[in-house]
Formats: sequence, C-alpha cells, structure tokens
Amino acid sequence: MLRIAGKELFQKEMTPRQLLTTLILPAILIILVVIVAPIIFAFILSVNRAEPRLGGITLEWRGISNYIHYFFQSDQFWSSVRVTIYFTVVSLIIELLAGTVMALALNERFPARGIVRAIVLIPWAVPTVVNARLWEWIFAGSSFGALNGFLQALGFLPQGKNIVWLGFDIPFAGVPLFGDFFSWMGVTRALNMIILADTWKVTPLVIFLLLAGLQQIPGNLYEVASIDGASGWKKFWNVTYPFLAPIYLVILVLRTMELFRVFDIIYILMQYSIRVVGVFTYEVGMKFLRFGKGSALAFLVALIIFAFTMLYIKIFYKEEI
Repeated sequence: MLRIAGKELFQKEMTPRQLLTTLILPAILIILVVIVAPIIFAFILSVNRAEPRLGGITLEWRGISNYIHYFFQSDQFWSSVRVTIYFTVVSLIIELLAGTVMALALNERFPARGIVRAIVLIPWAVPTVVNARLWEWIFAGSSFGALNGFLQALGFLPQGKNIVWLGFDIPFAGVPLFGDFFSWMGVTRALNMIILADTWKVTPLVIFLLLAGLQQIPGNLYEVASIDGASGWKKFWNVTYPFLAPIYLVILVLRTMELFRVFDIIYILMQYSIRVVGVFTYEVGMKFLRFGKGSALAFLVALIIFAFTMLYIKIFYKEEI
C-alpha cells in the first residue's frame, strides 16, 4: 500500500517535463563525466607542454605550437599519415567490394541460407586480440606457420622454403614508379598482410549492413528493370545502389573512424615497426610521456576523419550539399 501510494504521489507531483528531465539527467551527467570532460581535458593538454611529475602533470602554455609542430616540422607525423591513409583506403576498397558481392549472394534464396549467414558472422564475433594472435600464427615465417605449411602441402612452396609474411619487403620494389610510390607510402608486405587479417574480421559487419538494405528494396523494381531490358550492372546501378547509398555512407564513416585510428591489431603483431597514426600517438603520449603533443595528435586524427566524412557526404549526397 505504501509503495502504491508513493507511486501515485510521485506521479501527481511531477509534470511530464519534470519526469522527462529526471529520467534523462543521469544519462546527461554520465556523458558529461565520461565523454565531455576528458575531451576538454585533452584539449587543454594539447595547447600546453604537459609532462608528468610526482603527484600530477606540469602544464606550460604553448598555444597551437604542438599542432604547428606536426603540420610543418614533423616528418614522422606525415609518414604515419601516409601509412594510415593506405591502410584505410585499401581496407575500405576490399571491405566494400567483398561486402557488396557477398551481400548480394546472401540476399538470394538458396538451401541453408540461414546457416550460411550465421557462419559468415563468426569472424565479427572474434575478439580483436584473439584475431591478431590467430593471424600471427597463420603468418608465422616458418614451417609451423599455417600459411607456409598449407602452401607447402599443396606444392606451391618448396619444402623448407618459408616466406616471412610479416616482413618489410616493399611491393613492386624493382618496378619503376610503383616501387618508389609504395616506398614513399611506407607500404610493406607486413602491412598488406595485416590489412587482410583486419578485413577478414570486419567484412561480415559490412555484409550484414548491406544485406539489411537489400531486403528493403521492393522486388517489383527489378521486374520493371527486367522488362525494360536492363542488364545486371544497370539493375545494380539504377535500382540497388540508390537504396544502398545511405548505408555505404554509414559504413564509410564508421570504418574510416576505426581504420584511421587503428592500433590494437598492428601493435599486437608489429609493436612500433609499423607506425600508423594510432601507434605514433600512443608512442608519443604514453611511451615518451609527452601528453601535450600526444593530445594534439589525437585531435589532428579527429580533424582528418572529419575531413573524410565531409568528402563522403559530398560524394553520396551531392544534391543536398
């Protein structure tokens, strides 16, 4: 009785607006404490020379000099940006192409379609650390490495001759222009192998996002296109693509955010040997304890991702910009 009376009193004394405010306030406080406050603190660090000391951090005002340093005075920063751009662009191309093809295939009716869809989702469920260690064993540069052993068993690789898959050979090193370009971008065999490993894990997410979009397309549109004599490519471009364009935008934004700040799989496999922006930021901020410059790097990464996002929106929504 007391509980019921309390509920009635609570409902009578509070207006809908007050009730809404009361319910939302805890979430707002959590966002302010967990997200907004660290961002503000990181920005304060980025405009200071911030170094650790016993019991705290010393701050020395530097303004935008940390940002200027990386834009105009740091070759390491631009080297890491080039490597990260290559990692991001190649990964996106593979994920979108493979994801689109597999989504189209899984959208068709065939026996055991549900089981196949469930199996395709398995890589996405594998934790990143487990995925990294799995591919580390696959790429091991010895006969114990799964890939070397598999190629030797098939006869594509002579017995006893092993390929160092996570090596630093530059692709097309002896080919004019191509070798110089890949060298300038910082591309190595190890980087390409890591792209393969990361793509294997994330492509199922792309597949199911696109599959969800495909299932929203009315079937009669394809029937009309067939009557008009449209080829398979024209059906995709004129019927399928317009429906999937917003989903492509979401995938590009989400995956660019993840790829451009990639850290875990590269650090687990290669430590500091492949210095993408995420690894470079960690090295500056956490290894050398230059909190100010590390925070500035983090904001520069956010700025680059924002620029990519604006480019994506302009490409996919030209009529709305």
